Amino acid sequence: MLISCTKLVSRFVQKICPFNRRQFFSNKMQEQALERAEGSLAFPFLDEASVEAYRESRTIFIIRGLPGSGKSTLACTIAGKYEAVCKVISADQKIRPEVSPALPEEYKALDEEVVHCCKEGVAVVVIDDTNHQWERLEKLFDIASEYQYLVHLVEPKTPWKNDCAELEKKSQWKLPQSELNNLRGSLEEAVYPLFYGWFLTHKSQSHTNEKGKKFLKTLGELDEFKEHWDDFGEAASETGINLEEYFERKGILHCTTKYSDYGKVKGAQEYTELEAVKKFYSSAFCLQISGFFITPRTAGARVRLTDKQLELWPAGSEKEAMPSEELPHGSRAHITLGCAKDVEPKQTGLDLLEFVKLEKEGQQGLAEKDIDQGKLRYFGKGMWMLELYEKVTVKTVFGGFYPKHKEGKEESKEKEEAVEENKEGEEKAVEENKEGEEKKDSKTSQQEVKPTEGKKKGKCTII
Repeated sequence: MLISCTKLVSRFVQKICPFNRRQFFSNKMQEQALERAEGSLAFPFLDEASVEAYRESRTIFIIRGLPGSGKSTLACTIAGKYEAVCKVISADQKIRPEVSPALPEEYKALDEEVVHCCKEGVAVVVIDDTNHQWERLEKLFDIASEYQYLVHLVEPKTPWKNDCAELEKKSQWKLPQSELNNLRGSLEEAVYPLFYGWFLTHKSQSHTNEKGKKFLKTLGELDEFKEHWDDFGEAASETGINLEEYFERKGILHCTTKYSDYGKVKGAQEYTELEAVKKFYSSAFCLQISGFFITPRTAGARVRLTDKQLELWPAGSEKEAMPSEELPHGSRAHITLGCAKDVEPKQTGLDLLEFVKLEKEGQQGLAEKDIDQGKLRYFGKGMWMLELYEKVTVKTVFGGFYPKHKEGKEESKEKEEAVEENKEGEEKAVEENKEGEEKKDSKTSQQEVKPTEGKKKGKCTII
């Protein structure tokens, strides 16, 4: 099997790799490919179950590791698996790996190749380099963020990946052990994402956006919604409110599991070390959207997690958001579809928990109506929830989001203070909402809309 893999990689290397074949496949690399121990290519993104999702995605694989550790072999194995939709960009034979205060000028040419691939929409882009300097990673993170590519940090699993004595023999650069040890030190520092989550494939993002826009358009045209335009304050004019314009969306659609803030949030580093996170990192998942909802602050999709997916859901996530409530594990799972001006995406999860809290208390809404997509409920104060008759399944990939960390210490402190203020505001909003519901109980019968005959439930659409 190892020999056939080498032949497969050799067959496509001229097409995929932007440099001379003999240089890329040195005798040392061919020997290394044949020496691979069992399990050295055990990556979820190489499983057939994940291939389809990645072909529909936009992903940059940043391969990190010491010279001779098996990076190039792994890179071309990925290229062989994703032959028609993959591009390998390698620093081999171009940039000598070393610990230095400044990045070599040669990286500019490599970055231009990466940008070109992103502009062309290449599904799988592989960066084959040591990638041991933080400045280098930040540059690649910037490019990925600009073109909305998901980033995976990948290291070889070869038994000798950290054995400097062995690597000295295998590396084409013939680096002495002293230099290899210096490089190893910079690679041992952990790189934490801004957050972990399930990221929708490019195709699933398009379909989810279409479903969301249909919901907003349908809701905006209902007489029942028009009666409550004032819930949106100054944003609603005399002629109403355009919900599609009111909510702004940025970035890749995703369902966050754990906010990490680059490893600084309490429990973030422990979450990274969870067996489930290590096992499922870069794995493909299908998430089920059970409904859509809006508030004057956010628009989102409600996600129902399976037992397997709940393994990746942090313990106490709901309790952390609402300390005084006992809400179901995983009930905060959502996809942010858009936010009102100056509202952070994290607000979407808090808004969803407001619905969950009301449902737990037995409230079914102040009014309800059956529409084509499902059963629509109004809970007051601009809170609308659509329970879908036909659940929507979206393809996703589990990983981390790694934007460049641009905040300084002062900005970070201000952000933390803002988060605390936001929490206090949310607690106050909960109390105000409760008082408002009590006042509206007497008016419930006047606001109810007789439901029409609903459609059968239990169907599912995969996108």
